[in-house]
Amino acid sequence: MRRFTRYALLLTALVATLFQLSPAARADEEVERIFHEIRTINKGLEDYQANIEIALNAKVAFIPYNPTMSGTYYYKAPEKHKLVLEKAPSYLKKYPNIFGWHLPKIEKFKSRVKNVTTLNGQKVWHILLLPKQGMGDIISVEMWVNCENYTVPRQTTNYKNDGLLSVDVDYIEKDGYQVFDKMRAQFVFPKVAVNAKATAQYSNYKFNQGLTDAFFEKEKK
Repeated sequence: MRRFTRYALLLTALVATLFQLSPAARADEEVERIFHEIRTINKGLEDYQANIEIALNAKVAFIPYNPTMSGTYYYKAPEKHKLVLEKAPSYLKKYPNIFGWHLPKIEKFKSRVKNVTTLNGQKVWHILLLPKQGMGDIISVEMWVNCENYTVPRQTTNYKNDGLLSVDVDYIEKDGYQVFDKMRAQFVFPKVAVNAKATAQYSNYKFNQGLTDAFFEKEKK
């Protein structure tokens, strides 16, 4: 009888543990399914370049800096970015992915769908990603994914020491691909005393030109 009771208690504990884990497991499976669909919306897209016009409203060490810049943004799948601008501040050149985008690597995060909500008239999944291990200064990533076409109209990355990168995107269809039309970005980097908002407009897309990996390598100073 004691042995049966012991087994019953172990079984009860195991079932309770499984019930505690099951919501997270379901959430991860749902996020993986959504990510899979996101990866398929631009099937066949290997690289592109686009003209970009950027209006920046920034404070650097409390000094206003509000330039308008133009140049070219380059992207190669899955996660190479390059921004070519004349007379651009160094932090923009250092983070070209601010004006581009790629999916976070889901295997590096604990993930779940927080809820289904509405964003700018779009029905979206609100997804939360938490790093499994240390990923620099990243605390969390939040994504809003359109439930119909699987574009990502908003993504926010929260960093330690109140750092923030938040991006809102309007999309347009070009040659069968869903690409950026307009982007609004906010970035706060207290470590380098930068607080800025930027609006970027994209045009004149050119697709699949065979851009090489070497093209995206950082220039040596």
